[in-house]
Amino acid sequence: MKVGHLIRAERIRQDMKQLVLAKGICTPSYLSKIERNLIFPSEDIVTLLFNRLGIDSSKLQKNDRQTEIDFEKMLEAIYKEVITNRDGNFTKQKLEYLEQHSPLFENQTLYYTYLLIIMRFKLILGTKLIERKKEIEDLEALCKDFNTRQLYLYKINKAIYYYSTENRNKSIEYFEECLSLADNIPLEIWEKAELNYMVGVVYTADGRIFTTIDYIRSALDYFRENFSMKRVLDCYILIGITRKKSEQFPEALESYLKAMQICDEFNLDDEKGIVYHNLGSLYGTMSYSEDAIRYYKKSIKFKTDEDSPLISILCLVVEYSKMNDQKFVNYWCDQGLRLLSQLEENNLTSYHYHFNIFKSLHSEQGLSERITQQAIDYFKTVEDYQYVHKYSIALAEWYYSNRKYKLSAIYFQEANKFGYIYRKTKTWEDL
Repeated sequence: MKVGHLIRAERIRQDMKQLVLAKGICTPSYLSKIERNLIFPSEDIVTLLFNRLGIDSSKLQKNDRQTEIDFEKMLEAIYKEVITNRDGNFTKQKLEYLEQHSPLFENQTLYYTYLLIIMRFKLILGTKLIERKKEIEDLEALCKDFNTRQLYLYKINKAIYYYSTENRNKSIEYFEECLSLADNIPLEIWEKAELNYMVGVVYTADGRIFTTIDYIRSALDYFRENFSMKRVLDCYILIGITRKKSEQFPEALESYLKAMQICDEFNLDDEKGIVYHNLGSLYGTMSYSEDAIRYYKKSIKFKTDEDSPLISILCLVVEYSKMNDQKFVNYWCDQGLRLLSQLEENNLTSYHYHFNIFKSLHSEQGLSERITQQAIDYFKTVEDYQYVHKYSIALAEWYYSNRKYKLSAIYFQEANKFGYIYRKTKTWEDL
């Protein structure tokens, strides 16, 4: 039986050495050949290996080509539905279905595609990222046997993982590898549109405004032609963000209002939260704090996901901090920290630092040097140099106001260094 890929994948998942798995069943060298599908072991050996790994041998499909074809069609159809719908509950439902109805195939290619698609769904849900890291490392050990499309799916998963863990530079690195791979595989139009949209998101976050627009418009054309109005709305929001970052404020407002119009016309009330949030961000950027606060509060009312209000709460903290309103800075920091304490996801670590820094800044004692330094170290680790720059300035100004001029100079220098990195500028002459 051709089951080496199944044995190898499960052994790696369990962190089991070949020597341990093979003990009393076969030699490690024989197991190595089995795992590489160089030899096909007897049914007795397969049963012993499966039992030691806890694999349910009743799920094994023995070279039933029609069953493989049917399962592959079903798998690809679900993959398209999940990616194009972008709905958390739908994704969770389909993930549970696939995990419960997953026969084990002797077809190595089909099995690896199944693992990669399952991983994509888990990343979309954005939960248990520590477990996702381990699973991605497990797939790394298998990737030399991936075909080109599977390698593409693997790179997409890594790009999404790094974006979820706030490592923007690594995320961009893998998205760009996906763009290169996409030229060599027959991606369907919907899949290319989704790639363009994701690249647009990560480039926008990285400040690559002019590069972003082409990718977003390419995705928008597809979504509009296929009447995917929720995705059209996503694109208008992203276009609005790029316009805001390039200080084209009337054009940004126009994009957000188009997004709100789509919400009203197509009953997409669940999406109004993100539109209101971006309207708040626009008015905040234009220094209209009261308007920004009004829209952020509206945004919180419409957001339904457990963690989605966090970004709007943080933005309320920022606006009240601009107004030096100590009472409401502390109130909204406490709201954010309370919500954060109810969640257990490690991709929300940055909020812990944001809220505690602002809370300390507006306390009687003033900015906490310890918390701010920890935040700076954290954002260096995840390579988010925007916040290294921001909080180094905050700490430098705090030291200066307390006449600690040497420490102030050190952190102003640190802020300057990471400001160059953040802006992708090498020397002051290029500013």
